[in-house]
Amino acid sequence: MNYKILFLSFLIVNGINAQVKKYNFLGTIMMENQMPIGFSVDLIEENGIVNGYSITNHNNENETKSEIQGLYFEEDKSFQLQETQIIYTKSEAPINSFCYIRMNLKLKNRFTKKKLEGNFTGNFLDSSFCANGRIFLMEKSFVEKKIKKIEKKIDKLKKKDEKNDIIETKILKDGDSFDINWKSKYVTIKIWDSNQEDGDQINLFINNDIILDQYETTNKSKKIKHKLIEGKNKIVIEATSLGSSPPNTSRIELVDKKQKYPILTQLDLNKSVTIYIEN
Repeated sequence: MNYKILFLSFLIVNGINAQVKKYNFLGTIMMENQMPIGFSVDLIEENGIVNGYSITNHNNENETKSEIQGLYFEEDKSFQLQETQIIYTKSEAPINSFCYIRMNLKLKNRFTKKKLEGNFTGNFLDSSFCANGRIFLMEKSFVEKKIKKIEKKIDKLKKKDEKNDIIETKILKDGDSFDINWKSKYVTIKIWDSNQEDGDQINLFINNDIILDQYETTNKSKKIKHKLIEGKNKIVIEATSLGSSPPNTSRIELVDKKQKYPILTQLDLNKSVTIYIEN
């Protein structure tokens, strides 16, 4: 009777001291000359006994969830794991074509993140060989945080693009005009010749004031910042020389805060275009 009490006491104490650990890792399977395959494991370890599941091809048409059993060795923080059966699959492939893998993985701690890495071999149900390679996994919570950060950055870039719409180049020829709604109290104008420098010359007027007089455009842009009057402002570009290769062509970029308006002028001699900007 005393022996039975002692034995029961041992089982109770041992059960109290037993620690259940959970491991959730996400990453890839790498096979020779093949693209990486998404792979994750969710494991529960108690007294060196491991149970859980793996998911291969996560979130695609071949997603497959498999049961895992195995052992954990505290001395070297290693796992010996085996996929034992398929829990579910989205694939329409026959069941005898599935590859069940055996893994030898080691747990590595690096600063604030954990890694699980090692080799695997795979066999079909008839025990014939189907695959081998490497497995690289990281703690799922760490990967998910990284993904969220990337998604936030992408959202910011999308919002930035929405605020700063890409505007196609406006082509203006003799007598053409162009109206723009303006936000800033200033206009920044960049002018250059994007083709071969051939001696094209222009006059630039802003609200009837001459800003550039007989200016010869080159491949290096000329930058001008000018304060606008309240209401409608008038910018005129006039061709004063056709150079050696008519017509007179100029690349112009109007900058309103972070918004850019690209313009190409194609002018005959003494002809002009007008740009109206209203703030």
